[in-house]
Amino acid sequence: MKPLAATTFTILGLGSLVLYACQDTSDVTEPSASLATATSSAAATMGKWDPAFTTPMVAVDAHLLRTGKVLLWGDSKGAYLWNGGTDFTAVAAKPFRIFCAGHTFLPDGRLLVIGGTSDQTRGLRYATIFDPSTKSWVGTTSMAEGRYYPTATTLANGDVLVVSGHDTTKTVVKIPEVRHGTSWRRLTTASLAIPNPFYPPMFVAPNGKIFLAGFLPTSEYLDVAGTGHWAPVARRNGVGRILGSAVMYAPGKVLYAGGGTDSVFSRDTLAPPTASAEVIDLNQGAPAWRSVRSMAFARRQLNATILADGSVLVTGGTSGTGFNNQAGAIHAAELWNPKTESWTTMASESRNRTYHSTALLLPSGKVLSTGSGEGGGVPFASSERSAQLFSPPYLFKADGTLAPRPTITSAPARLSYGQSFTIQTPNAASVGRGTLIRLSSVTHGFNQSQLIFPLAVKASGAATLSATAPARGALAPPGPYMLFLINSAGVPSVAKIVMVGP
Repeated sequence: MKPLAATTFTILGLGSLVLYACQDTSDVTEPSASLATATSSAAATMGKWDPAFTTPMVAVDAHLLRTGKVLLWGDSKGAYLWNGGTDFTAVAAKPFRIFCAGHTFLPDGRLLVIGGTSDQTRGLRYATIFDPSTKSWVGTTSMAEGRYYPTATTLANGDVLVVSGHDTTKTVVKIPEVRHGTSWRRLTTASLAIPNPFYPPMFVAPNGKIFLAGFLPTSEYLDVAGTGHWAPVARRNGVGRILGSAVMYAPGKVLYAGGGTDSVFSRDTLAPPTASAEVIDLNQGAPAWRSVRSMAFARRQLNATILADGSVLVTGGTSGTGFNNQAGAIHAAELWNPKTESWTTMASESRNRTYHSTALLLPSGKVLSTGSGEGGGVPFASSERSAQLFSPPYLFKADGTLAPRPTITSAPARLSYGQSFTIQTPNAASVGRGTLIRLSSVTHGFNQSQLIFPLAVKASGAATLSATAPARGALAPPGPYMLFLINSAGVPSVAKIVMVGP
């Protein structure tokens, strides 16, 4: 294992930062491990972790595909499909070093991967597409500039925005790029330095603009029309949320939790992380960040995952000082209720999930938590080549036994914007609502694809529900989503994966 490479940058007003580099439609097949019946009522309030199982790689990047399988890769070893249980299948060799790359789903459900790293963490210009149908990589047009640690965002019209990262000379990339078809357009009048640790959290707002939640102290809107334009939105209350996690938990509503101060950024001396959290509502005329109740644990390097019912699960992270303090690793998960804006401590995972950990929601309603290591002071040999499944409390009855779940007999494979559609279910009378949750594409504590759209459903027959698809792409960018039904007891169905968009 080569020693970690360090790159130093300066953020105006925030001091010097050091980045410790990474080192050396078909039927849905749902990955799921067996879920044993809980032995006590604890599962109904704290959820339950299944035993850890071995992975063939460190899952630094994790993606739920439209086939229901999960694509995983790190730097060492290859890329693999997780088929459920302990079953992994190697896919074709990675086309270039797609380590610390950006990624998001295209409107047709294929995965676009941009950037990555070469020797000495020099950013790459390359792009590639993983096709779930053929389980293969497809070449595509390169970007104008190399990018290492970039964020990719699928826009309301299906184009893809790429921001930040550093280039082949290790210089911060200031000019965003937009991919339309197979060509790239540079937003030359939207220059903005979003320095290390890169992967800034970005979201499509209901107004169609792109919301930059962090890491800069003031959040901004990016208008991608023409050659682009940035406009300030609001200054965060917790200015320094470096290596925290942000998620759009409802249309236009963003939760930002954890992270740490920016003044000193080195692996050994980074100031302690925070347990605080804040929200912003972009549906308001003058959006402003508002503090909400803090988590039970301070966390840096955490993952935030939207669950089937719209609550948010936080996993992993460290409460210790420094970039990736293993002694301070947090094993207990926490669940955020968007109605009460409060946190509940969940069951504890058995493994460390810190730098280079990932988590994502599965069609089963469970969460896959995996990765950690292969960088940040943790060599490959000591990294977490493991994964665990978390079953949220909504899967259990009060006595800890498994709750009866609604089922989806059939639903459309594709939903057009504003379309009225029907869902066949034998549980129509007991289903109160539904959710559409975009498939996950996650790395470095930020899920570059996930979002949720709440579905109002109404019984239109003994075994039929009626619903209406999102009205436009600004509420649900085109691409693959999980459709969940949720009954009056709050229990979700197993999801059906559907395509949303024109």
